[in-house]
Amino acid sequence: MIQFMVLGPPRSGTAWTANWLTTDTTLCLHDPLWKRHYLELDEIRSSRMVGVACTGLSLFPKFVNNHQARKVILHRNIDEVNASLMAIGMPPAADELEDKLHAIAGKHVWWRDVFERPQEIYEFLLQRPFDPERHTMLRDLDVQLDFEGVTVNREATARLLAELQAAAHDGRVQ
Repeated sequence: MIQFMVLGPPRSGTAWTANWLTTDTTLCLHDPLWKRHYLELDEIRSSRMVGVACTGLSLFPKFVNNHQARKVILHRNIDEVNASLMAIGMPPAADELEDKLHAIAGKHVWWRDVFERPQEIYEFLLQRPFDPERHTMLRDLDVQLDFEGVTVNREATARLLAELQAAAHDGRVQ
């Protein structure tokens, strides 16, 4: 069962955060929607507390708000997000992304807080004391997703895209 979530736009430190929040007692998966539909996330089993750091789940705020996991929502200026995406050859983020992030109930923070003011975020999500030594060591690492190495479950992503398209067509909120 997913016990914590970090949700944010692309290029907001979610890959780094997944690394940071994976410890001896926790496993934080980065962008699991590449492999699973969001309704399948609670089927993930581990001997550790499981969480996600995800750029896609925020597109489904109804599901996220109904989920019992502790949530931190990262915010970053959408112009910065898009500039960073385009710098690596990716298309800009969806126009409605900011509104969907704001629609999620949880602890809303600026994306840089995971690097600059991490203690409250860490202790809220993991329910254990902050490890400043480990954080300082990891803060200096440039952890980013290797897009070429991502294995995509086409069935799961097609199902997600179909839901988003249907919702956009009908004017519904996911």
